[in-house]
Amino acid sequence: MTENISDEMNREEEGYKAPSILNTISYGSAGFWSMFAGSVFGTFVFYFYEAEVGLNVLFIMAAFIIYTIWNAINDPLLGHLTDKITKMTRKLGKRFPWIVIGIIPANFIFLLLFTPPDVNPAVNPWPMFFWLLITTCAYDTFVTLCFVNVDALFPDKFRTDSARRKGRGWGTPLSMLALPVAMIVPPFLFTYGQQETYVRMAIVAVLILVTVSIILLPGMWENKYLIDHYYLGEETRESFIQTLKTTIKQKSFMIYIVLFFGFQLVTGSLTGSVTYAARFVLRGTEMDIIWLFAAFLNGALISVPIWIFIAKKVQNNKKMAVLGGALLVLGTFSTAFYVGLIDSLIYMAILGFTMGNFWVLMTIYFADVLDERIVITKTDQRGATVGVQIFFGRFAALFQAIIFATVHILTGFPEGVTSWEELLLQSPTPYLAAFGIRLHMSVIPAFVLMICTLVYWISYPLTQDKILLNKAKIKELGF
Repeated sequence: MTENISDEMNREEEGYKAPSILNTISYGSAGFWSMFAGSVFGTFVFYFYEAEVGLNVLFIMAAFIIYTIWNAINDPLLGHLTDKITKMTRKLGKRFPWIVIGIIPANFIFLLLFTPPDVNPAVNPWPMFFWLLITTCAYDTFVTLCFVNVDALFPDKFRTDSARRKGRGWGTPLSMLALPVAMIVPPFLFTYGQQETYVRMAIVAVLILVTVSIILLPGMWENKYLIDHYYLGEETRESFIQTLKTTIKQKSFMIYIVLFFGFQLVTGSLTGSVTYAARFVLRGTEMDIIWLFAAFLNGALISVPIWIFIAKKVQNNKKMAVLGGALLVLGTFSTAFYVGLIDSLIYMAILGFTMGNFWVLMTIYFADVLDERIVITKTDQRGATVGVQIFFGRFAALFQAIIFATVHILTGFPEGVTSWEELLLQSPTPYLAAFGIRLHMSVIPAFVLMICTLVYWISYPLTQDKILLNKAKIKELGF
C-alpha cells in the first residue's frame, strides 16, 4: 500500500512540470541570501554592540525581547496577509510581488545595523538602544515579508518527493556556500577594537546581498499552473484568527516547532559565539574565525550527499529527523572540549557534519507538516503557518540573547572589552568569563536540543504512511 502511494506521489501531476535545474538553482540562491545575512547578523551584531560599541548587555537583551514581541505579531500577520489573492496575482503571482517588495529594502537596512549614532553608550545608552531596536525590527519586517513567501512557495513549486529532494539537493549547498563567504570575507574587512571598520564590512555585505537578490528572483516567478492552483483554495480561505487557531491546534506543527527551535538555538549560539571564542578562548585574531568556520563548512559539505543518500534509503522522515537531532546534540556538546586551534578545528568539522542533516532535510520535514495542514483545513493557505515558524526561529534568537546576557553577567564578562588583555584587566573573573563562552557556544544549546529531540521522537505524529496518505488526499483535493 505504502509503496503504491509513494510511486503515485512521485509521478508528476497533469499540467505540473518540475522546475529546471537553472530555475531550481535560482530558487535555492534564496538560501544563500538568508544564510549569509543571518550568519553575519548572528555572528557580529551582538558582539558588535557589546564589545565594540560598549552597550550594556542588559540593553541588548531588552532590545531583543521587544524585537521578539514585535515578531510575535509581525511574522504570522504578514504571512496571513500575503496569502490573499490580489489584483496582481493573475499577472505577477501570489508570492513573487511580496518577495520583491521585501528583499529590496532588506538589503539596505542591513547596512544600518552597523552604522549606529556617534554617542557614548556609557554616558547615555538610550540612543544606541533605540537604534539597535528600530533597525533590527525594520530589517526583520522586510526579511519576513520576503522569506515567508519564499518558504510558502516551496511545497507548491516542488510538489513531489523527488522534486523536493532535488530542490533541497541544490538549495542546501548554496546555503552552505554562504557560510564561508559570510565568515571569511568579514574578518578581512574589520579589525578588533576599531568600530569604524565594521561599516566597511557591512557595505561589502550589502553588495553581495544585492547581487544574490538579482539571481534569486527568476526562481520565485510563479507559472500559470501554480497561479491557477491558488484560486482553487480561495473559496475556503480562513480568517487570520482561524488560521492561527488551526495552526496551533495542529500537533505535528507544534512538535516540529520544538525541534526547529532547538536547531535554530544551536545554529545561533554557534555563530554568535565564534567571534568571542576566537578572541577570548583561543586568544587569537580575526583569522581564527576563518579557520573555525572553514572546518565547520568542510564537515557540512561532505555530509550533504551522505545525508541525501541515507534519506533515500531510509524513506522515513521522522527517523531521519530523530537521527539528525541525536547526532547534532553530540556534535554540539563536543565543541566544549577544545583546548587549542587544531583540536577545535576537528570538533568544528564534526559539528558541521552532524548539522548537515537538518540543513539538507529540515525544509522537507516542514513540507510534510504543511501538507497535513492542507488536508486538515482543505485550503492551501500556508503563509501564516510559515510566519509562526519564522517567529519561533526569532524566539530562538531571543533565547540565545538571554543565555548570552545571563552567562556574561554571571561569569563577569564586561562590555567594551575587545582583547584578552583587556578582559584580564577589567573582569574580576576573566577565566570564568572565558569558560562562560564555552557554555553558551556548546553545553547549553546541546542540552536544549537534546530535550527538543526527545519531545519530537516521543510525540511527533506523522509516520511515513500518514505523510504519503496526506499527499494522496492533497491530490484528491486538487491542490
